[in-house]
Amino acid sequence: MADVVTLTGSCSFRLMPDDPLAEAASSATLTTLPDGAVVLGYRWTHPADGDQHGSLLVGRAEEGTVEAAWYDTWHQHPGLMTLTGRREGGHLRLEATYEQEWGWQVELDLGEGSTAMTMRNVVPASAASKTTPAGPYDVMLARWS
Repeated sequence: MADVVTLTGSCSFRLMPDDPLAEAASSATLTTLPDGAVVLGYRWTHPADGDQHGSLLVGRAEEGTVEAAWYDTWHQHPGLMTLTGRREGGHLRLEATYEQEWGWQVELDLGEGSTAMTMRNVVPASAASKTTPAGPYDVMLARWS
């Protein structure tokens, strides 16, 4: 039988690395399946576009290499993004490439009674500028308990 936990907290968002983070209330449902897969469904509020939601499915999230599928009504639609990464205990680090050279990173911390998710956009060197350096920057910071 699946273990389902409902969580509340906040989610902060920004589009560009020099933008301030806009924080709003957020909720999530974390489902751990008997085979070790993890499903995170979450709701958040975009500062201009309003209510949004997303889902992250991590298959057989055991120690070592993992695969995931991600959908978000603001960031990633209409299709799914496939990510790969590693799990070490309750910490998952996932990565993907989009638009040939841009990157996306998702870190998920599955704590006892709490969950945290950090999403990062990775700017390629070819798109870097004085105001947007190459490399990762936090786009979303979600904390639920």
